Amino acid sequence: MKRGIVNRHRTKKWLCAFIILVLVCIVVRWLSPVVFARDGLLTRMRVEDYNTQYDLGSTRRHDADVTDIYLFYFGFERVLVQKEEKNGDIFEGYDIEVKKVMPFLYKWERQLSDPAYRVTIGEDKFYYTIVSC
Repeated sequence: MKRGIVNRHRTKKWLCAFIILVLVCIVVRWLSPVVFARDGLLTRMRVEDYNTQYDLGSTRRHDADVTDIYLFYFGFERVLVQKEEKNGDIFEGYDIEVKKVMPFLYKWERQLSDPAYRVTIGEDKFYYTIVSC
């Protein structure tokens, strides 16, 4: 009789652990991709295309000496990052070299003149801004 109770408790613990793991995976996939620097997250907006100049509203401020930007993406599609620069009246994207640091974690270097990044993952497009204090 005691053995049956122990097995039920053990089964409940494994079931709870499995449910929590599934929920964590769903949340990570839903929030992915996450772009951050050492002092916080970058402001993000999902977009349809890069032909329109988007207003992201209030943008998080970052330290001026932030040089490395990291992207966490829980998936296997190709990651393309472009910095955005103003060329006359239009904004153009220029490719940036992105290094894969470890599985699902990417890194690129920031120049102080880079105010925004275009991140394309498969068919999904994201617009990230970084403004220094």
